Amino acid sequence: MKITTALAAVALSMSGAAFGQAAHTHWEPYKNSGAQPSVDQKLMDPILVGAIDLHAHYGPDAYPRQWDAFEIAKLAQERGLRAIVLKNHFTETAGLAYLVRKYGAQGIEVFGAVTLDTPVGGVNPQAVRYMVDVTGGWGRIVWLPTHDSEHEVAYNKDERRSVAVSQNGKLLPDVLEVLDLVAEHELTLATGHVTPEETIMILEEARKRGITRSIVTHPLLDPQFTFMTVPQLRAATELGALIEITAGSLYREGPGRARVLDALRALGAENFFVASDSGLVGTPNHTDALVMAARVLRQNGFDERTLDVMFKHNPARLLGLEELR
Repeated sequence: MKITTALAAVALSMSGAAFGQAAHTHWEPYKNSGAQPSVDQKLMDPILVGAIDLHAHYGPDAYPRQWDAFEIAKLAQERGLRAIVLKNHFTETAGLAYLVRKYGAQGIEVFGAVTLDTPVGGVNPQAVRYMVDVTGGWGRIVWLPTHDSEHEVAYNKDERRSVAVSQNGKLLPDVLEVLDLVAEHELTLATGHVTPEETIMILEEARKRGITRSIVTHPLLDPQFTFMTVPQLRAATELGALIEITAGSLYREGPGRARVLDALRALGAENFFVASDSGLVGTPNHTDALVMAARVLRQNGFDERTLDVMFKHNPARLLGLEELR
């Protein structure tokens, strides 16, 4: 008993002395954010018909979300979307996708995912195996660590457990095993909130191991996430990845919008897709966010064919679905 207690104390000290405290979780600051409720603007637009949202946050969660998964699916179906992927930073969503398909909105495809943050054991191959085997088989995307990534935790100077993907310039063995599982089960890989250098390493190894669908997770958003230059983005696309643009980085005024537009013009829309990344209390709902993003793109000279590539065709490719024309 004394040995067990001593080992537990050592493990706790190695992972952050006060990891058990609520302040040492990513979600704690969001619990009392005080945001005003979201307002449904009821925006309609041709871009929604057949669109696919690969990044749809939902409730219940560890902090308030504006809508639950059933509400998101119903709204998306009513406004013409073809499919959504339910995203949670801390748990798999394949099982929830099964339930929404069975008991929720009909006429829309709902998929799940897993994000390899601390609650599932970090970069844990077993978490991927579990998602694959969940009833229905609707798990599609594997995100490498996001809010618990070593990069984000270090950037924010947080004192909490983090998840590494590399050491001394090499990917860790569990990352390689996860990549093999993604390839074996023909899943889609999303790079998460890692450094630009780690992103390229991951994509290089993904290509070697036969992964055919990969996403660079919103690398034009903010520095605490993956934050890449145009040459780094070009290198990622040359490795076969598609670049995620979040709707908010377009509809919010500021330097983020200019970064996105510059990257689109430099690399071509065929290398990008747009996802809502919505769900926080106070933000536009998922369909309104997509419409607002599309309007900004039109105002900046992007035509309907180009919008279809980013909102419909590329997301379909990433899910292994037929590209509807």
